[in-house]
Amino acid sequence: MLSSIIIGGGPGGLGPLIWAAQHGLLPAWLDRGVAVVERQAYLGGTLGRCGIYSDSLGGSYLECLEASGLPPELQPLIHEPVAREMAAYRDSFPPLRLVDRFQRRIGVALGAMLAERSGLHLCTEARAVRLRPDGSVAVETVGPDGSEGTLFAHAAVVALGGRQFWRQAELRPGLTLADCRIPQMMLSDRALSAKGLEEANCILAEAGSRRILILGGAHSAYSVAGALLELPAAGRLAAGQIVILQRREPRIFYPNSQAALDDLYDFEPGDICPRTQRVNRMGGLRGYGREMWRQIAGRPGTQIERRVVTMPLQQFTAAQLRAMIEEAALVVPAFGYRSAMLPVFDADGERLALAADAGGTAVAQDGRLLLGDGSSLPSLFGIGLGTGYRLPSSMGGEPNFNGQANSLWLYQNDIGAVIYRGIHERLRQPTAAIAA
Repeated sequence: MLSSIIIGGGPGGLGPLIWAAQHGLLPAWLDRGVAVVERQAYLGGTLGRCGIYSDSLGGSYLECLEASGLPPELQPLIHEPVAREMAAYRDSFPPLRLVDRFQRRIGVALGAMLAERSGLHLCTEARAVRLRPDGSVAVETVGPDGSEGTLFAHAAVVALGGRQFWRQAELRPGLTLADCRIPQMMLSDRALSAKGLEEANCILAEAGSRRILILGGAHSAYSVAGALLELPAAGRLAAGQIVILQRREPRIFYPNSQAALDDLYDFEPGDICPRTQRVNRMGGLRGYGREMWRQIAGRPGTQIERRVVTMPLQQFTAAQLRAMIEEAALVVPAFGYRSAMLPVFDADGERLALAADAGGTAVAQDGRLLLGDGSSLPSLFGIGLGTGYRLPSSMGGEPNFNGQANSLWLYQNDIGAVIYRGIHERLRQPTAAIAA
């Protein structure tokens, strides 16, 4: 029986493996049996579809390859061309296409270790998870040739990424996007992709005086605005033609308090991370989304961007908002992500109601999947985009931040450590032991 099964080989799923690699623990973990099930033909994720820049510095990606505990199989990667290319962005924001190539290269190296010492199942889809009477799990899979199989392990990690939430998001009491007749709509995830931007350029070229509405006030919303302004057709947009409709003003990241003061940004003591002294470390806009906000807000050293305006969603009635949406040339929902999940069945074959199924927080602070009643599943963990992980104070983060933590660095460090320790705690429990 395997020690663990990781369902999903993107940034979240690889996070615990990379944490273990940095601390010299990966070979021993693989020797106990680890299987990764990934629907794509490679590990590392699909960030390459995005035609924008990362909101993390290049140095944060390189950090995992500079750890002293790295196994021999991963040590040469820091000297390879893609890592040297990333090093040129150590103190700036690399394009996500470079991040994608970098992550895939790490995925190839990890995949080789898994294939040799444990288990790698590419082009394979996990269909369901079943809890067994002894506390172990069974993951039902479908391989590339359509063959069905089952993997057994003491624990499993669901890391399927996020799905954009928009259809039932209530804009105003009694009004959702599903209630509106929208001529052109593009989710932010697609609007930030290379193909989506091509489509958006055609829409902007034919927009005339009609508005482009971006719904949401977090990083995706401001990144979409910045990406649209880079398109050739954006040159013909009028002042205020792109509108970001948001419920509240976004928080902005600064490396320290003085940088915030220099930028004329008001902040509270609770916005400062006690671990790093950064302002809005977890909840603040970063990278090019941050710069978009600075241009809209006319911060020091910027040229004011007048083609984009922000408006509070609450200032419009449901009827006014509906009219704006239905008259817009393009509507881009940017409401964030919910965790993608698999059906989970108990030992009696009954499907369990997961908190994530109802749109709630998917995981507890120990990384275990939450049920709808608030209890957790001892042998099932979740990590990655949309899980809603709330940082404990031991991980830092500003006290005023109450959102979910989505960060590749956290997946490979603090959150990855939580998952690794949870799995190994499970392995030490007699009730989890079973003969293969």
